[in-house]
Amino acid sequence: MELSNDVILKKVLHYCAYQDRCTQEVRMKLATFDMPDSEKEKIVKLLVDEGYLDDERYASTFVRSKIHLKKWGVNKIRMSLKMKGISDEIIANALSEIDPEIYREELIKVLKSKKINEIDPYKRRAKLAQYAMQKGYEPNLVWDVAKTLDIRP
Repeated sequence: MELSNDVILKKVLHYCAYQDRCTQEVRMKLATFDMPDSEKEKIVKLLVDEGYLDDERYASTFVRSKIHLKKWGVNKIRMSLKMKGISDEIIANALSEIDPEIYREELIKVLKSKKINEIDPYKRRAKLAQYAMQKGYEPNLVWDVAKTLDIRP
């Protein structure tokens, strides 16, 4: 069953209104519909012009939510945004909005909340640091914070 362009536009508008989307996500959604590429690009342009699609807003929202909700570090956020086709300039602008003190506090919460069964304090600190680095926190910051924390089993 072939859908008309108006029906496809309504579906994509709903897709964008439901949650902030980046351009690549919308293009992938449009790829599921059988229509000429020129029509798909017209829809993308319309969404950008009408404010439904804004990669800068998307990146800014993505950074805030991943830091506060998922407790991700800058490295993981940067790679995720790159994989979504966001430009380096937009990524840099979004990451520059991060308050360093809040970011450090989030890292402390991550380190304190992780339960590790290790009696040796050096191994315990190393495992905690490894965990934080897997979440995308920078190694230098992780080790600085880990040294200041009282880490006990």
